[in-house]
Amino acid sequence: MPSSPSSLSPAEVSRYHRQISLAFWGLEAQERVKSSRVLMAGAGGVASCAAVYLIAGGLGAMRLVDQSRVSLSDLNHHILYRERDLGKPRAATAESRLKELNPFAIVESRDKTISGHNISWLTKGCHLIVDALNQTQVGEILNQAAVRRGIPLIVVQMQGTKGHLTTFWAGNGPCRACVFPEPPISNVTARGQARLGPVSGILGTLVALEALCILGGLGPALCGRMLTFDAADFLFTQTFLRADSRCPVCQREEV
Repeated sequence: MPSSPSSLSPAEVSRYHRQISLAFWGLEAQERVKSSRVLMAGAGGVASCAAVYLIAGGLGAMRLVDQSRVSLSDLNHHILYRERDLGKPRAATAESRLKELNPFAIVESRDKTISGHNISWLTKGCHLIVDALNQTQVGEILNQAAVRRGIPLIVVQMQGTKGHLTTFWAGNGPCRACVFPEPPISNVTARGQARLGPVSGILGTLVALEALCILGGLGPALCGRMLTFDAADFLFTQTFLRADSRCPVCQREEV
């Protein structure tokens, strides 16, 4: 977490007044958020919603990475994009919209695939990572980087009416490799790519809430817990997660 929070300008204090007025939040938490940088892996439906609330909530800087282009079928759940954006890079388009939303925030985008070759640079200076890509190989790379840097990794996955959300933070709970030691067998089909728009929004706002609380110094709510939401029956459930003392990733880093 940032050790020396930046001071807020009078305009920023006014902009974030409703948050600062919360008894559990206050000016100090807002300053911590201001001095934080997040790596947002993905710029799809969940990520775009999370990014909106993070930037609107006063996040100081965001590094947004996505190699996809905006398509027509995205528009039922990607709130940052419009029909005029079809065919444009998601990352650059999201950067432009987020800068319009909050001119005090620093937003940089990269139209890249996350890999072992660029992960060190992409995570440099970041205080938190959000993995909203739902790609196993990239998830493993992000987890290794989070463990190496000692920062939290929020992982969110969505399929159809269901979504899953947790925070991995080695030393405070399990890392991703503790819970998923072997790559899951993929059975995603074209039907599996179905998306109910509001579910993206629900998950995205939960991601933003968890990230703001962590960066603001309130601590993670979902470290060691997997939160699942199913819109089919409007039900939230949770599964408790445990660190693996033999984990080849987080235990090796501690040695």
